[in-house]
Amino acid sequence: MKPSRRGGTSGGGIRKQRGPTRTDRDGDMDMERPGVRGGKRGRGDTGRSSGASRPQARARNLDLLETAVSGGGKDSQANIRQGQGSGSSNSNLESFSVSGWKNSKAAGKRDGGVESLTAFLERRMNAIVKSGPRAKITKSRVEGDILVVFVKRELADRMIRTNGNLWAGVNITVKRYDGSSTAALDHDLATSNGTSAATADTKSKMTEILSKRYFPESKILDLSKLGTDEGLRAMGIFNSTSTESKFFPALMKVWEMQFTNSTERREAVESVSLSDNQLANITVVTTLAQTIPDLKNLDLKNNNFKDASSLTGWRWKFRNLEFLDLTGNPISAVPTFKDTMLKWYPKLRVLNNVEVRTAEEIAAQKKTPIPVSAPVYQDESQIAENFIRGFFIGYDTNRPELVNGFYDKESTFSININTQAPKAQQTGTAGWDPYIKRSRNLLKISHLSARMSRAFTGAEKILELWNDLPQTRHPDISTHADDYLIECHQMPGLPDPTGQSATGVGGLIIMVHGKFEESVGGKVETRSFDRTFIIGPGGGLGGIRVVSDVLCLRAYGGNEAWSPESQAIPQAIPQAVAHPAAVAPAPVPAAPVPQLALPAGYGAPAPGKPDTQVQQEQLVAQMSAKSGMTLQFSEMALSGNGWNPEAAWKNFEELKAQGTLPADAFLPTA
Repeated sequence: MKPSRRGGTSGGGIRKQRGPTRTDRDGDMDMERPGVRGGKRGRGDTGRSSGASRPQARARNLDLLETAVSGGGKDSQANIRQGQGSGSSNSNLESFSVSGWKNSKAAGKRDGGVESLTAFLERRMNAIVKSGPRAKITKSRVEGDILVVFVKRELADRMIRTNGNLWAGVNITVKRYDGSSTAALDHDLATSNGTSAATADTKSKMTEILSKRYFPESKILDLSKLGTDEGLRAMGIFNSTSTESKFFPALMKVWEMQFTNSTERREAVESVSLSDNQLANITVVTTLAQTIPDLKNLDLKNNNFKDASSLTGWRWKFRNLEFLDLTGNPISAVPTFKDTMLKWYPKLRVLNNVEVRTAEEIAAQKKTPIPVSAPVYQDESQIAENFIRGFFIGYDTNRPELVNGFYDKESTFSININTQAPKAQQTGTAGWDPYIKRSRNLLKISHLSARMSRAFTGAEKILELWNDLPQTRHPDISTHADDYLIECHQMPGLPDPTGQSATGVGGLIIMVHGKFEESVGGKVETRSFDRTFIIGPGGGLGGIRVVSDVLCLRAYGGNEAWSPESQAIPQAIPQAVAHPAAVAPAPVPAAPVPQLALPAGYGAPAPGKPDTQVQQEQLVAQMSAKSGMTLQFSEMALSGNGWNPEAAWKNFEELKAQGTLPADAFLPTA
């Protein structure tokens, strides 16, 4: 297998030039060399080649392949081969990856839009800070679907703030480059069949090596002493630093391909050993966190990690890590070593073979600084419950029938993508290509025309969009209720489709948070979603119409965020249905329901208002909304039971069953 020789010599480079594109020792396009945009040309420089002979040029290219991909000096070089290292002249540069640009209007240009994108990033950085040094991208290179750019370290903050900017019709994603994106080797291995016989042979050999190092019974993947592995040495993986830097990400690609879905892959391994690899940092192995995020045991002993900065790429990763061994590394002697590891890994119990936390201490940790309360669910005659149960079945299996059953010419739908949402136990984020051009993220799209074009009105337009979106599979609410958080509130004043009520009609606002599986390029990916419905009476199934439907998508974030830490007033939880029927919600009740009108500022913080009063008012409002009692009687029920919501609710049900509550204890019906 020949190492890839990418790096600025194809596609015209950054700008159409009079001579060949200049690259630095790392094989990147050098933006400060003569003849390149932004560089200053010397008096005798014509922009042509310096006259080096072909043998010299070839030797130089081979030298580029031998140069380490990671920055820093000899000590910071990440190696997995014995006793080898190399330096780099880029220690004062920060690298960033820019993605999403290939879907832009400029993608059809000769250079794919690289030049105009680079100029745009420089303008944005200069606009962020008016004073100080002018922002400049020192060099860049294209790696597959990303553009890797380098800026001076003092400009790093400005660069990261360009993330999410709209350029040539698309929102670009800018983040620190971790070296996990590889060139031709990684690209070929990521395909299903490879692009050549050499690639297929490489896959076969790597698969064989992995099979010898994987122990399924104990769920251990032994990647120790890779530099002495005869199979890898025979493949020539360690003959150059270029191929070595691409090897581990490619190995992880081959590993992922052994499984049919992400769940099976994530459950296959609990323990990984990377001991005795002479690693000075995690640059070349950082993709382990994306491939095996649920790791419980990690062995890194006998490497050369000197301080926390050498492990920064795995900070906040491995959220289930319980055992970490860094014995035989200089970092173990750092005074803050233990505290740092405890902060990075919340479930860590054993560090360097010493217990540092008990199971009880881990269980006692607060998940968030603000306690999470149970959801508020104020359904009426199971209207929301029946609608939600039927909706997701219909969305997964028969979207045309769903649209025709609940949406009319006035219904609206929009979708927005949150690319910045936190990820939990993520094996890598699937691309957003099917959604991004229709995303109506109002934080990023400011032009009125763009906002309006991404709002879809009418059943016909909505179905047209839905047909273009990937197929999904949502968990069954009956058997996987923990995968969802559902809230429901009454919502008066909706437009009356019959035109008979000038003040509007009553309806429901339903907020659903959950996840679904989606097939992307033959792989099953998991996404998290938030979906908000406003439903009211209409001519659809069961007398219901969807007034508004807003869908927000994000990378999978788990469901721990809505695990209640304290019990609130018991809510009406939808009962499990063994076999949910087709979409057939109960009809909207004709009987009016009590409407709670809160005094201005009730339950809201205000200057001079004690926190205790705010909390009590909120409890009273919840009690009133749930029980139908007035604020006065709800407050009496709570205060009489020591402000214990459960005790107050139980007392209310007893008195109601006995018929001892006076009529004026309840809110008047409309």
